[in-house]
Amino acid sequence: MKRYFVASLCREGVLGGGILADDEAYTYRTNKLTVSPALRKIRLPYADIQSLEKGWLLCFPTVTVHMKDGTNWRFVVFRRNQFCACRTEQKDQGTAAEK
Repeated sequence: MKRYFVASLCREGVLGGGILADDEAYTYRTNKLTVSPALRKIRLPYADIQSLEKGWLLCFPTVTVHMKDGTNWRFVVFRRNQFCACRTEQKDQGTAAEK
């Protein structure tokens, strides 16, 4: 499974980019040179995600990814229900594989 989402990281402003959801993680990428290198590519493995929280930034849909280590990443994500479903699908597949 590979799905792409138009997304913006909400940190030091709103940073445009995109998120790839694959079988193991969400990966956010931006090519903005004015952004610190640490924020240009962020990998969020599903196994390290504690929860996802939906919200709003003005009129834009957001998802806050709460990591088990206490880090929070907030993104403006269009098609956020499908975005959240990627993690749910992986959890369901992992449960089915264990049986």
